Amino acid sequence: MTKTRLTLNGLRHYRCDGVDIPLPSVTSVLSATQTEETRKKLAHWNLANPGAADMAAERGSFIHNSVENHIRGLAVSPPPQYAPYWKDVPEKVDELLEGGRVLWSEKPYNKPEWHKYVGEDGVGRLHFYDPIKAQGYAGCPDIIYEDGNGELILGDFKTSNGPYSYKFPSSKVQMEDKLRKALVSGVFKLKKTKLQLAAYTIAAEACLGIKINKTQIIVSTAVPEFSVQVFTFGPDDLKKDKQMWFEVLRKFYETRLE
Repeated sequence: MTKTRLTLNGLRHYRCDGVDIPLPSVTSVLSATQTEETRKKLAHWNLANPGAADMAAERGSFIHNSVENHIRGLAVSPPPQYAPYWKDVPEKVDELLEGGRVLWSEKPYNKPEWHKYVGEDGVGRLHFYDPIKAQGYAGCPDIIYEDGNGELILGDFKTSNGPYSYKFPSSKVQMEDKLRKALVSGVFKLKKTKLQLAAYTIAAEACLGIKINKTQIIVSTAVPEFSVQVFTFGPDDLKKDKQMWFEVLRKFYETRLE
């Protein structure tokens, strides 16, 4: 069987149904289009925090797998180091899904007609491809569900040591310096995740023939007052985010040609 995943020029790509060329992953596109300043900051952080990135990735994988298991009715027993991040997630997931139905949880959920988007590795991936420009990308949304009001929501689960935030903290509000820095970082994390969600939305609408009404970021942290945060974005935000994503994608392919 032909492998779904491959690496080209150091970036992850995927072979997708109906597309002749491998497509870069959403995360590869975002990584390759970072500013030089962002690259330097990330490199400095990795040097100052050896092993932290790998630990965060492992933690994120655990939460993603646990959410998938929870949705499928399977018991989850988190190890001690992940328990604080998982503690309030099941209740929040149940609250979000109440009165609705799941259509996608890492892969099609009770939607056999979408099974063609599951790769040989068992992971579901959606893609967008413009044959005229020969540009596209692929990625795996965490969840697509219909809520109790009949709206389709595409969501992404994140884990973080600190909270995400819509806006920068006011200088007039007193708070610990550590929290202020975390909230500032959280603004940038949220903006980046919104771009991911826009990319997945475009791909979902192109592949599955559905219309996503809202996107959602569900963040779990070990900080009690920010245990589980939910950020929901409506049509106006989504329209802007899609435009921004296409700009990022254009930049990615222009850079490949240089």
